[in-house]
Amino acid sequence: MPASSPWPARLALALLLLVLSGASVLLWRQIEAVQQQRVDERIGYQARSLARQLESTLHLEVASLERIARLWNSLGRLPRASWGEEVELALRGFPAYQSIQWIGPDLHMRWLLPVAGNEAALNFRLHPEHPNYPLAMEARESGEQRFSNSFDLVQGGRGFVLYTPLYRELNGSKVFDGFLQGVFRVEPLMLQLLTQINREAFNLELLENGHSLFRHGAADTDMRHGLQLGLSLLNNQDFSLRLSPTEQLLDQLESPLPGVALGASLAISLLLVAALALALENSRRARALQLANRRFREEAERREETEQRLRENRERLQLVLDLTDSSHDGLFIFDSSSRELLHMNQATYATLGYRPEQFAELLRDDPEKLMPDFHRWLEQARQAQRANLSRIFQRELIRRDGSRQPAEINTQLVQLHDREYLIAVSRDNSERLQLEAQLQRLSQLDGLTGLYNRRHFDQQLLAEWRRLRRLDAPLALLMLDIDHFKAYNDALGHLAGDDALRRVSAALRDSLQREGDTACRYGGEEFAIILANTHQEGAEQVAARIHAAIASLDIKHPTSPLGRLTLSIGITVVDPVIDEQPGELLAQGDQALYRAKHEGRNRTCLWQPPVLDLHQAT
Repeated sequence: MPASSPWPARLALALLLLVLSGASVLLWRQIEAVQQQRVDERIGYQARSLARQLESTLHLEVASLERIARLWNSLGRLPRASWGEEVELALRGFPAYQSIQWIGPDLHMRWLLPVAGNEAALNFRLHPEHPNYPLAMEARESGEQRFSNSFDLVQGGRGFVLYTPLYRELNGSKVFDGFLQGVFRVEPLMLQLLTQINREAFNLELLENGHSLFRHGAADTDMRHGLQLGLSLLNNQDFSLRLSPTEQLLDQLESPLPGVALGASLAISLLLVAALALALENSRRARALQLANRRFREEAERREETEQRLRENRERLQLVLDLTDSSHDGLFIFDSSSRELLHMNQATYATLGYRPEQFAELLRDDPEKLMPDFHRWLEQARQAQRANLSRIFQRELIRRDGSRQPAEINTQLVQLHDREYLIAVSRDNSERLQLEAQLQRLSQLDGLTGLYNRRHFDQQLLAEWRRLRRLDAPLALLMLDIDHFKAYNDALGHLAGDDALRRVSAALRDSLQREGDTACRYGGEEFAIILANTHQEGAEQVAARIHAAIASLDIKHPTSPLGRLTLSIGITVVDPVIDEQPGELLAQGDQALYRAKHEGRNRTCLWQPPVLDLHQAT
């Protein structure tokens, strides 16, 4: 009988090897994608943190200049000494300033601090040819602050300017009184931001319209990991931050597991196909050597050798399964129709408190007790794969004790032998969700005092204004400022000043008795308190409690007439109406606070509308 051709069997083995190799590559790409996602998550988290930090820092300084401008606009042109005192406070709190300037209505430089290092700008005049001239004119016409693009400073180097228009009363009308300019240098601003990250781990670049202004570290050559985020700096949307990991950080984050899994899978596939080929060859020889006992014995020996190799292959396969058990991520594969479990690693059931058979039984008989909306999730996975959309889902798994565990599940549907199988990799991402919630909360708080910051104050004031306008209820605003705080800092140092700010902030927080009342750090040593649905009497009671709380602190002040730290309070109470804006309430609070300062400090003054002079009116 002619021997059968070996080529069909060889082609079948080659096809099997291709299928197993493809599955190995698919597993490798899946693990590699999870690792890549972890790197991208860290880069994204760090980049968003830096962008929010830079925006928050600049908005705080914008608020500081805006406060000086409100004093100017409300009280008229400030004396130079008062202006200098306010500017010194702003400069001390922000080292990235090159200078703060007053340019008069004729656009000539009038006042400038500090003078040292800015001598070249003393005779500066804003000409129409200057690149910032149109922006400055826009600020003057709109009455709003404008943040410029970068340009060459007359002092040398690149910088930005924040234009704040000033006005004063003349013959009963407001006239333009020049600009309050905050000049920032690029390099000090970015060096201050670099203190927030590990310099050895990240490359940082500041871009303006796609052009680099500042770079720390090497240029971003690996665009897979780089992330660029736009910055919102008042009116200016031209700036962005680009963050990328260094090779050192990538070496730390990358794991050899994908390569190990790929190599092991390919090796096992090759060994399995080789073993099958050897088995086929032995079978063919057995049929050819049926008449000889010697050949029978040789065939038996070969069979025994083959079985040994198969056992070794099974052991290697078990080793791969054991490696998956060492992963902290859950891996499970099941038939999507019958929900019969084909494989799962230890992390799949152990982190939920189940035994393997309990997990498999729940998945088969009642998957809703294991994952709420299980069937909807399975359908979403099918739709996502058909539409080539993201197959990463945020779900909840139910532990054995009934508690719930957040889980990020990556799915892959595979069709084999007319059956559909689902490969799922689950990861407990509760820590990342908690970090995101904490980051959202920290973005609303002042880092020194723990009170809400200026950004949250603006949002809360506008929200309460609209709410109380609908309810036709009153709104009270308290503006507070620590008396002689510059002298306190000069006498005892900034560490003592920071400690005093924290103690005063704690006293303000303890003085509020209602949950809806909000205390904020408005800027520097100035604070603001929003009292919703509160009349004048209630606001005055809160102010009295604050004065008593500050007095009980008994913080020694060597240069205060009273020998202790005190504060002044301005109160304004309004019924929000449609034709008014919260900005008018802020201006009234500032005027009341200024009157409290002017009348001797350590007191509370209520805002009073200006008295009409009847003789002058007639």
